[in-house]
Amino acid sequence: MNLYQLGIKKEQLDFFEEYFTSDFQLGRISFVAQNHFRILTTKGECKGEITQKLVQNNSIPAIGDWVIVNELADFQLIIDILPRISELKRQSKKHESLNQYIATNLDEVFVIMGLDNDFNLNRLERYIIQINESKANPVIILNKMDTIEDYKDKVKLVEDRVKDIPIIVTSVTKGINLEQIKNRFHEGMTATLVGSSGVGKSSIANYLIGNDTLKVNSTRDADSKGRHTTTHRGLYFIEPNGIIIDTPGMRSLSISADKEVIENSFEDIMDLAKYCKFKDCSHDNEPECRVQEAIKSGELDQSRYDNYLKLLREVAFNESKVSKKAASEKKQEWKSITKSNRKRNKVKY
Repeated sequence: MNLYQLGIKKEQLDFFEEYFTSDFQLGRISFVAQNHFRILTTKGECKGEITQKLVQNNSIPAIGDWVIVNELADFQLIIDILPRISELKRQSKKHESLNQYIATNLDEVFVIMGLDNDFNLNRLERYIIQINESKANPVIILNKMDTIEDYKDKVKLVEDRVKDIPIIVTSVTKGINLEQIKNRFHEGMTATLVGSSGVGKSSIANYLIGNDTLKVNSTRDADSKGRHTTTHRGLYFIEPNGIIIDTPGMRSLSISADKEVIENSFEDIMDLAKYCKFKDCSHDNEPECRVQEAIKSGELDQSRYDNYLKLLREVAFNESKVSKKAASEKKQEWKSITKSNRKRNKVKY
């Protein structure tokens, strides 16, 4: 298997060849669990360890990363990470100023949402925003079409809410339309599946892989919730071509995007705002507000606008937390410098 089949892009390979000698080789992170790594190379899969320098710089490889390795006895020493073409991430719950990387170097991200009790348009928009931020391309999979009679109505709601994104309607249990997902894969393509637990991610991944590699549990009938069948991230090959990265289900997705990304994801609202009477219109009680007019006429869905405002508030709140943390760290740094200076300048009599 060559590097292109493993998913490398030409610009990444050019970067490696420009800055590194033949003493090193390239590999791709195929498994991550509590800082334990496995690496795929053209020779096969092996264990990997990272250098202390990467740890100190908080440069921890994520699944999907292309890494530069030095072959040692029975493992590969990871010395650097190639520039990423895309990185899917969310804000870390433990560390407010850090991001948690879900997967990197993705071409497409399949957002899987159930047409049963899992159906939630606001959450779907949240996923799409994060994927747009990642630089990968989103694809929507609406699963469990066999569980409800009016599934076409829900599909129409998605089409009206999220524009210009491919939508595939499936039933994993009945095996309906799964080939439409597989047909999107080609040599060197890498994709991942995201969505809540129990929506069918592992079942779809098993179909793509060609065997029951991943464990599948049933959902609870009461709320259609899953039982977190995937607890780590793994990279697998698709038959005949392509790569899929399996990730744990996410009950929540904290936005790591900025205001500009949010606004780009709601272009319809931004276009309407251009025609408001006042340039600084808050779209609340101002006269001749084009946004409010569109909501009243049904041109703009109220719930979509409400979600837009909610996401903006969340981004502003996240940015304020990071700013406060940075200010606090800077204050501590100056305290330390001042204390050191006092000790150094203290005169003994």
